Amino acid sequence: MQTKQLASLISWHRRRAGLSQVELARHAGVSRYVVQDLEAGEGRTTWARTMPVLRALNLQLLPRGPLVDQWRAETKEDES
Repeated sequence: MQTKQLASLISWHRRRAGLSQVELARHAGVSRYVVQDLEAGEGRTTWARTMPVLRALNLQLLPRGPLVDQWRAETKEDES
């Protein structure tokens, strides 16, 4: 997913939930600036601050692709 797509998705879900940026930030335990940056597609926030916002909106990012499949296969073998 591209940054602008993620920004649009977060903004759309926030508005659909009837939340302001401040309210979403409060639910996620982050500052309003984190939500503002995410919705603007700014790369100034961290993954650790992005995840609570996604959880507050009941969203998940699921990694996909051949390298992810390879990683899953390799780490599953390591766990056995």
